[in-house]
Amino acid sequence: MDDRISALEARLAKAERRLERGEDIEAVKRLQRAYGYYLDKGFWQAIADLFAPDGTIEIAARGVYRRERIYPFLRDLIGRKRDGLAPGQLMNHMQLQGIVTLSQDGTTAQGRWRAFIQVAEHGKSAIWAEGPYECAYRKVDGVWMIASLIWFPTYYTPFDQGWAKAGLPSSALDPSFPPDAPPTYDYKTFPDQFVPPFHYRHPVTDMAVEAG
Repeated sequence: MDDRISALEARLAKAERRLERGEDIEAVKRLQRAYGYYLDKGFWQAIADLFAPDGTIEIAARGVYRRERIYPFLRDLIGRKRDGLAPGQLMNHMQLQGIVTLSQDGTTAQGRWRAFIQVAEHGKSAIWAEGPYECAYRKVDGVWMIASLIWFPTYYTPFDQGWAKAGLPSSALDPSFPPDAPPTYDYKTFPDQFVPPFHYRHPVTDMAVEAG
């Protein structure tokens, strides 16, 4: 009887651990999805509040911005010095193909997502953009937060021409609001090719997958 009870307790502990890890992964997914919906509407402060106290953000080739400067970076450089969208402005930000990898101790995680983006000013301009995110997350006092977020644009292209005909250059460093650190990677957008490093190993072979 004692052996059976010990076995049942071990199974219960294992099931509770799996449940806790599953809940952590879902919390990280919810965190990242919230980021995308806030970005859709230019809720820059809501986005900044998703980041850990020492968190960083890096969008395209603009460089790295630390937590205390994330809100002004988003508002002034991404949002054109305003909160929310201007009349006639569109900025849809769809995040797809999410893969979240939780650490063994359950206190940190990494994620990869693909963003498909529509940006427009009614009657003036419209562009497509696309590219993956590589993010790190950390549980702070029981709450998951973004520790670092990097977005790598694969392409920018005018809506009326598309990626088959035209490519626009990546956003670059802005001397009017310099970053806290230079861009982590040196790369160009399509038609050039760049594969951001995968944070996870191959799910079948357990080998690292790297660009040739």
